[in-house]
Amino acid sequence: MKYQYANLFYFRWINRIGGTEQFLYEIAKKYHDKDITVMYDEIDPDQLFRLRRLVRCIKREPEVKYKVKRAFYNYTTEAMPQIEADEHIFVCHAIYQEIAIEPPIAHPEITRWICVSKYALNSLKEYASRMGKNITPELCYNPLTLEKPDKVVRLISACRLNDVVKGGDRTLKLIKALDEYCEETGKHYLWTIFTNTPDVHIESPNVALMRPRPDVRPYIADSDWLVQLSNDMESYCYSLNEALGYGVRIIRTPLTVAKELKIPKEAELVCDYDMDNVKEIAEKVFEPQKAFMYKPPIDRWDKVLVDEPTNYRPKTAKVTVKCITDYYDLNKKRMVYTYSPPYIVTLPRAKKLCRLGLCRIIG
Repeated sequence: MKYQYANLFYFRWINRIGGTEQFLYEIAKKYHDKDITVMYDEIDPDQLFRLRRLVRCIKREPEVKYKVKRAFYNYTTEAMPQIEADEHIFVCHAIYQEIAIEPPIAHPEITRWICVSKYALNSLKEYASRMGKNITPELCYNPLTLEKPDKVVRLISACRLNDVVKGGDRTLKLIKALDEYCEETGKHYLWTIFTNTPDVHIESPNVALMRPRPDVRPYIADSDWLVQLSNDMESYCYSLNEALGYGVRIIRTPLTVAKELKIPKEAELVCDYDMDNVKEIAEKVFEPQKAFMYKPPIDRWDKVLVDEPTNYRPKTAKVTVKCITDYYDLNKKRMVYTYSPPYIVTLPRAKKLCRLGLCRIIG
């Protein structure tokens, strides 16, 4: 037989994500010198792009005969009538009992079964036994290459994307520049944008739109860059001060108020209002970070506010109460007993329970 291919992996569907898709990529990355060919019926374009850089990829054509040394299958053997091979090998990537797919245990041309874990191996043997067939599958763990990948650069901003004044148009231009740079270099970023304009659709897979919330400080502190691209309308800009105070660098427009903040040069990138330097900014986003020190301006509100003591406690304050008599709690919709453990309620609720003689405040 004159061979066309040495090792042919026929996977009918190759999706955008999944364990079998990662298996193909890892085996292509680690063993591309073994003359590997991936054959498919349908494939995600991005998966095809990364596989083609390493191994041969072909779309199965009807009625075409393929001559190979070893043919590997998973899930389906639909292409087997077209494939002449010295060995037909079934690769067990799943616990088939759990996904209601019947593995080709009784197929007369399959001579080897490879399982990617002991769990998969034992499950396949158990299935074969129930089908009345005795097979001897082999254990062969999935390949894995562990080169440390580049760090994902994380950006964050809050912006009305349909508002020019708040920098919505500049945000879109920066996203485009970052995407183009990543496509050229293989770098990665994730930009979380808190926005109240959900009708704006952004195609970039590197951008996550989230509903606004009152406190985004944890998200800022966990980012590499805070982006503030508004017009010169900011009179103080809490977001810049918070980010810099957490050691997070900023990307901003030439805001006049920023001159008062004494921002270290290594802590910021400044976009032109017309975004002429957006490509340069996109490149610098991925450069190694330098540590910097920053202190927000000291406020003088202690000199402005009247220094008068108060007994006021916020209504949202929580206190701990202990039940002193059995009663039916309307809020909890259940009985509360004297032996019940202490529980936390709002201060107004606690005062009401005390007035009724049901509980006492213990903390």
